[in-house]
Amino acid sequence: MVDKKNTKEMIENVALDLFSKKGYKAVSIRDIGKQVGIKESSIYYHFSNKQAIMDSLLQKIDILIGKMKASFETEFTKLDTIQEVAFCEVAIGFLKNYLLSPHVYKVLSVLTIEQMSDKKAYEIYQRLVFELPLLQQEQVFREMIERGYIKPNNPTVLAHEYYSVIYFAFQKNCVGCEVTDEKINIACEEINININDIFRKMKGV
Repeated sequence: MVDKKNTKEMIENVALDLFSKKGYKAVSIRDIGKQVGIKESSIYYHFSNKQAIMDSLLQKIDILIGKMKASFETEFTKLDTIQEVAFCEVAIGFLKNYLLSPHVYKVLSVLTIEQMSDKKAYEIYQRLVFELPLLQQEQVFREMIERGYIKPNNPTVLAHEYYSVIYFAFQKNCVGCEVTDEKINIACEEINININDIFRKMKGV
């Protein structure tokens, strides 16, 4: 049972690595099997086809998003105010734990390649990178306004301003190049400076 699980995970990991480097369409089941070191027929024991592998990879992101959301909501309910430091830490945490999560980062690389010619890939990219994060952040800002943590404003606009800082730092420093600790630190510093500024404006300071 353990061997079957390990083999399945190995297939997923190898497939994701190949997809992120060559693109989903350019990789075959045979390529994956060769890299894993098993027969092509052995892969079909675990996955019905190549799309099933990709679906499994995407499902893992949905699970990660669910866990992050649940964890945040648990901590958020304990607060009676929002501190500037914590506000910035959440933004940096989203960069490191989501956008730069090795699994998410590789899947986004696959979708970046494929979305130019595949509408479904484009829609998935939009959902993972923009729709889900903005929806969550908009809800958080709405609750912050209702609790009196920040002055009244349009939560949709706040979510866009907040997320644009994170996404810009991500794109500028961590996409299209080798992701080094130095580049991540630069991205985090940029987020810290700009999110602090946004926080002070929201508080009316």
